[in-house]
Amino acid sequence: MSILKLPEGRVLAWTFSLALLLAAAPVAAEPLCPPRASVPTQAEIQQAMLTARDRGALWRFEKDGRRGYLYGTIHVGKPEWAMPGRTTVNALIDAETIVMEADPLDPGFAAGVTAPAKPHEAPALPAPLVVRLRQQALRSCVPWEVLRSMPPMMIAATLTLIDAAWAGFFAEYASEMVLAGYAWSSGKSVATLESTAVQRAAITGGPPGDQLASIEAVVGGLEQGTARTELVTVAEAWARGDLDDLGRALVALDATERAGVERTVVGRNAGMARRIAELHDGGRRMFVAAGILHMVGDGGLPKLLVGRGFTVERIEFDGRVGLDAAHGVKE
Repeated sequence: MSILKLPEGRVLAWTFSLALLLAAAPVAAEPLCPPRASVPTQAEIQQAMLTARDRGALWRFEKDGRRGYLYGTIHVGKPEWAMPGRTTVNALIDAETIVMEADPLDPGFAAGVTAPAKPHEAPALPAPLVVRLRQQALRSCVPWEVLRSMPPMMIAATLTLIDAAWAGFFAEYASEMVLAGYAWSSGKSVATLESTAVQRAAITGGPPGDQLASIEAVVGGLEQGTARTELVTVAEAWARGDLDDLGRALVALDATERAGVERTVVGRNAGMARRIAELHDGGRRMFVAAGILHMVGDGGLPKLLVGRGFTVERIEFDGRVGLDAAHGVKE
């Protein structure tokens, strides 16, 4: 079960809640525990600026004489991916407002997505499945007491993201974390595409039977080691900005998984496109960031914005490496 097969909106909110959880949880410092993300030193930041490279996918949109940018993100990352490349940085500098699905630095959002599960969010789990979840928590060195109050789907995805650390991917280095930090440090205004309630529903939504099937699949992938392999494949496709590979991966999903993607990804795109149009009408240049799966196919945000009268053009990255410490970008 890969991160691609998890409902994308859930993964975003899980990423934010996982970063909070890992900051607070008394994770054991054992040799067999997954590695933890470290805060970069000043020397590491300077080195990252020298090796910064554009990753993901970036579009320029325009309507009524005003431009903006649309960026496809991923909800895990490597430390060496954290520094955006020069083309992405230029777009960020040009923008007046940074728009994300949700703001991970907003305390209200964090409280909303990490609140204990409500009855309708917590389908009864078979005892053997609870045992398997607890075994994965033990393997991840996260006390069960930290996880047990979460919606079961959040527990499963949290364990998946912790497992990704063995491959060098961390929720703390997700695109949104980097963009939110940039927005606040640069003093740019921040706006969101969705409310906390919508994000919460994305975390916990779906019929109980579908949730149980998803949890079973996630745990099976963790036990078999396939979850990590598939996550790496998706993350590397994101790094290349390879929408074709991601589209093929979506096509390869079975009928149940495709229905889940239609509900939790494609089904949210129309609302996001409407929100982008509303914010654009407000007159400010925007850098809009949303999960890369929201960009794929005829139902993706680039196509939906065209349908709303925008001119949308993919910006091809030139492969140049490095940023200038004083001015942001080398000319």
